[in-house]
Amino acid sequence: MSQLAGRASAAVPLTGISIGVQGVGTIDPITAWQTITRPKPLLEASDVLDACDQALGRLEGMVVRAEAERPPAIGAEAMHPVMWGAAGRLWRDGHFREAVAGACEAVVAVVRARTGRNNVPATGLWQEVFSEKPPQPGKSRLRWPGDPADQDVSTMNAGLRFFAPGVQLTIRNSAAHANIDLDEQAALERLAALSLLARWLDDCDLLEAAQREDGTPAAG
Repeated sequence: MSQLAGRASAAVPLTGISIGVQGVGTIDPITAWQTITRPKPLLEASDVLDACDQALGRLEGMVVRAEAERPPAIGAEAMHPVMWGAAGRLWRDGHFREAVAGACEAVVAVVRARTGRNNVPATGLWQEVFSEKPPQPGKSRLRWPGDPADQDVSTMNAGLRFFAPGVQLTIRNSAAHANIDLDEQAALERLAALSLLARWLDDCDLLEAAQREDGTPAAG
């Protein structure tokens, strides 16, 4: 019991529990519990039990407040599966920069496979697939779903034209340089941006140039 009381004593200054005893003053009920076995105990067993219940209640309230105030946690393993599939092993081994670089390459590979654009550099790829120009033979486009005239759809398409190349320039290019080191937090933030881009790519429609039955481009 003394060992348990020693462990529980850390809760006293944290919760502020105490008991006032006439002629003695304010005492710590956890430390003073041993006196209940003496001929003239400072406390009764019920006093100690009540104090413990009060401490538990205060601790539970602290936990509830801490949970409410805690910022949301971002779980790396809950990010886009294509991206995490490329980054997971490296991440778990502590190779954060390499994990980010691998995730970048995986996202680029998805876009190349979906659009068939293997003939342009990565930065140019993003600019091409989100270009405002209509699709052309061999030049497919990605568009946010919905009526292009709708303000929200138009805003998303405009944003993707800047965001996707921006990710390429600021995240992929820097992660590819071995002389740049990333700690876990910096790498996690970059993975979050890549995961968001990958999910938006999943939602985009693929537009391809119209063709006649003989395979030649259609007019207009």
